[in-house]
Amino acid sequence: MKSNTCGKYKIMLTYINILLTFTYSHTLAHKKSQILQVYSEYQSINMLTNTIIFTDRVILKYKNIDLYADKILISHTEDTHHLSMIEAHGNPVTLNQIQKMGNMIFAQSSIIHYNTSDDTITLIGNVYIKQAGNSIKSDKIIYSIKNKQIKAISNQGNKVITILSKNPPKK
Repeated sequence: MKSNTCGKYKIMLTYINILLTFTYSHTLAHKKSQILQVYSEYQSINMLTNTIIFTDRVILKYKNIDLYADKILISHTEDTHHLSMIEAHGNPVTLNQIQKMGNMIFAQSSIIHYNTSDDTITLIGNVYIKQAGNSIKSDKIIYSIKNKQIKAISNQGNKVITILSKNPPKK
């Protein structure tokens, strides 16, 4: 029973790593130039709050990750111009990543929030993550990058549902 629990959390850490690549663009920029492409119908920049807001059919592309949302907010610190927060909203927000081995990871939720000050990624609202036949469904998932810890939380009497595939599908 204990090995099943450990295995479940290892799988979930793998799922959350899809978001790490997406959100750690600010640290990778120091090593080499990285391109973050954002397409939207409308864009506004608030110079007072150092926030860029992209709305209406937003697509964010970074390396092998595609993020689709109704709205994406990107904030940075004024003094260093380092990324401080990315927040995506949608009905739902969807994230696709193709890994080096050809595995596809799919994630969706109402909100995806990344905060650089405490290195946490939070998926909120009808969260669903799937990879290689394994999946988890929850109301909220919080991942602490520094502590390598994940918390899956469900509200209002719902349960966290995890499906682990003994033999993942082959491509």
